[in-house]
Amino acid sequence: MDYDWNFRVFYPYFGAFLRGTWVTIELSVLSSLCGTILGGLLAVALRLPYCGKMLRLVNDIFRAIPLLVLLFFFYYFPYQQVFGIEPPSAFFAAFGALTLAQVNFTADVVRGAIDGVSQKTILGARALGLREMTIWWHIILPDVIRQVMPTMMAFYIGNIKLSSLASVIGCEEVVYVARISVSQTFRTLEAWVLVAAIYILLVLPCTILAAKLEKSQWMLRRS
Repeated sequence: MDYDWNFRVFYPYFGAFLRGTWVTIELSVLSSLCGTILGGLLAVALRLPYCGKMLRLVNDIFRAIPLLVLLFFFYYFPYQQVFGIEPPSAFFAAFGALTLAQVNFTADVVRGAIDGVSQKTILGARALGLREMTIWWHIILPDVIRQVMPTMMAFYIGNIKLSSLASVIGCEEVVYVARISVSQTFRTLEAWVLVAAIYILLVLPCTILAAKLEKSQWMLRRS
């Protein structure tokens, strides 16, 4: 028997899907941006002689925790009893969990890239009398960016899809909207086809951009 497709029942939910898509974009972009900055700073701290080992242990512990568990932790943590503050909304709880996951991943990737910078180049720069800040800014940082760009772009794309987990704590992103619409229209397959189409529209341009950036980085290394 042919399936009776009916997408017209979702016309009243067009605005809700649009808002949910925007929330997905906000979650992905903000958590990726903040996670990258904090992760880069943590990567530098992991190489410090005194507190690096302790920070690495903490980073490994949080990296071992699944994102779904982090979402529940940030959302259900007793903020009022412990800190005397109001608990965050579902959006900010999801933002915190996604950012922490990004920090853990970025710190490991960037730390490995820093360790992979040629020591001969650094020693040569020091021999020429360059300051440490100048070496970091003009030698180490460009090399690290070239190394981590393909990996980070892949994780940014994955972060867009991981944001769908925020629906379990009531964050009104696109998957949450789909679940609500299904409960009212009983058209499950059509709802998830719409969700899949939205994620394709979000992820495909990022994938094309990542491929172009990776190609440009490869050409830069060849030159």
